[in-house]
Amino acid sequence: MRLAALALLAALLHLALDWLFHFAEWSSPPHLLVRHAPEVFQMLSPLAVGIAASAVNGVISLIALLSVDPGEGRPSARRSLAFGLVLWGFWILSEGLLALVWLSAPALTVLGGLAFGLPRSLLVAWLLGRGFTAAAAGR
Repeated sequence: MRLAALALLAALLHLALDWLFHFAEWSSPPHLLVRHAPEVFQMLSPLAVGIAASAVNGVISLIALLSVDPGEGRPSARRSLAFGLVLWGFWILSEGLLALVWLSAPALTVLGGLAFGLPRSLLVAWLLGRGFTAAAAGR
């Protein structure tokens, strides 16, 4: 149950960061650039796409957290950084492929969204690592 709670926490963090970064197209996550998607996808609400993508990113975040072996006690800065970089790698892979296959957005717009994935990934890693430590301690 604690792992499900952490996945939900990660999903909510991703959704909040989607909202934060969507105000400027150059910082918007590629999955929210629905106006650059094929016409059939343009009828989708960016909010609905954001919720779905955040749920998927929450699960990916949990899998990545478990892959870096959080260990006992407080997560170290090195472990949080490794976790954040793993998350960013997943971000570049998933969002980059989405943009390559489905979007006709300008390259700089997509690159901006991918670049803004780094601070997003580091923040999610830091917060989720602390949540995992608290959950492991039974708090």
